[in-house]
Amino acid sequence: MKRNVLRGTLVAALIGTSVLAVPASAEEAKSEEAKSYEIGMTVADLTNPIWAEVCDEVQKKGEEMGSTFTVVAANNDPSTQVAQIEDFIQQKKDAIIVSAIDINSVESAIKDAQDAGIMVMCYGVHTNTYDVSYTNDNAGAGQLIGEQAAQFINDNYDGKAQVGLLTFYENQECKDRGEAMKKALAENAPDAELVVEDSCVVADKAMTIVENWLQTYPDMKVIMSIGDGGGIGANQAVKAAGKQEGFGIFAVDGTIEALQLMANGDPIKAEVAFGAGWQLGDGIVEVILDSLNNGITEKDQVTPNELVTVDTMEDWLKEWKYEDQIDLSKLSK
Repeated sequence: MKRNVLRGTLVAALIGTSVLAVPASAEEAKSEEAKSYEIGMTVADLTNPIWAEVCDEVQKKGEEMGSTFTVVAANNDPSTQVAQIEDFIQQKKDAIIVSAIDINSVESAIKDAQDAGIMVMCYGVHTNTYDVSYTNDNAGAGQLIGEQAAQFINDNYDGKAQVGLLTFYENQECKDRGEAMKKALAENAPDAELVVEDSCVVADKAMTIVENWLQTYPDMKVIMSIGDGGGIGANQAVKAAGKQEGFGIFAVDGTIEALQLMANGDPIKAEVAFGAGWQLGDGIVEVILDSLNNGITEKDQVTPNELVTVDTMEDWLKEWKYEDQIDLSKLSK
């Protein structure tokens, strides 16, 4: 059974494979009911804006709950991530949270952790082996983005436009997200043409990719991206080329940076979020600590898909408590 979970606050944006340990707060240490755990977490990359937001919140929530979270980034290298899990095993962590780069690469290390009595939680990406999961409805998110892109094309270009896709082949669930985008686009704007796609999740690489696309396909009007790293880089490239008028970018994550660009009237027109960064961070901490304290009652837990457009942005900002972080002075509906 899967259920949606509300989420709340672990790591300031870390660079490379840097590590941050968060000690229990004095207030929590005084609580006789508080249990302190040593928890390791490995993620693919912390230059990606959504990871920076999530991990900042995990740091805060972990400290509030009185446990020590050690977070490392693998720089999108599967072998580095395996070594990080092995290090956590040697450190005798109570639990390990894995956001896998390559689910097959981490399989053996996860089993080793379980054999050592360590609880393993997969986050974002479903691994083959795990004790508890907190993941995303990737196909659903992709479908929403494809539908929004199709609506934009139908409304502005009579259903005909050249489209580019920034996906991420290295990760199956991100790849699934991209495939759902393509399927929804084809179903809802059958005369639109997907002319090119590439694999990218970071802004600087995406900017270079899209700059080349715009030279090869000067009539391109739409880009879909599986994440805000790609979406933000695409936004930069479109503006640098002077093509922002009538251009639509549609991405997944709903980071503060991407939402600010949308509010500014930039090419980013719609976002699908799995919740605010602080909610996701809270969810990570709450799910793993609840599982350690009370046993696993829900093995599979899933984040919601939340569609943000110019028309709905203000409501979502209130829901996510982002009003003071995003300037809406240029927002026009």
